[in-house]
Amino acid sequence: MATVLAAAAVAAGAHLGSPAFRGPDSDPATLQGFQIRVLNVTQAAAENRLDGALAALDALEQDLDAAAGGGMVSVSRYRGIEAALSAVRADITRTIEAQAAAAARAAAAAAEPPTTEAAATQPQPVQPQPETTAVIPAPEPASQGPELPDAAKEAKGKGKGAGKP
Repeated sequence: MATVLAAAAVAAGAHLGSPAFRGPDSDPATLQGFQIRVLNVTQAAAENRLDGALAALDALEQDLDAAAGGGMVSVSRYRGIEAALSAVRADITRTIEAQAAAAARAAAAAAEPPTTEAAATQPQPVQPQPETTAVIPAPEPASQGPELPDAAKEAKGKGKGAGKP
């Protein structure tokens, strides 16, 4: 977009400022003023200030018509400038329409519910698991003394007598 606008500005500037194109009935100061204003329009468009660029373009076209009506710009010069300004207007209008279409697509995409493919790629929320209570086994009753092996149980009470070491 900026390249096209720059090309249109160069074409309009060449048409406005070149002494080879200037007719005897074209005022050089008026043409230089138009050239500066064309550059301002293209700069505003390049900076994405499209509404401001269109407003400046409208004012420039009105002033061009007035200058042509007042004899400050020749008919051939007027037609060349008008063609260059029409090209700039068409570029700005196409850009505005493209931005509006992109914004409408983005708004429509944001308003649509996700499709099954989109839903499959989006992370799914974790489903809460039902809580289960842990069953803790009851402790076994403690024995009264140390557990002795069977051989030791049989030998209990046998062996050395009382007072024998």
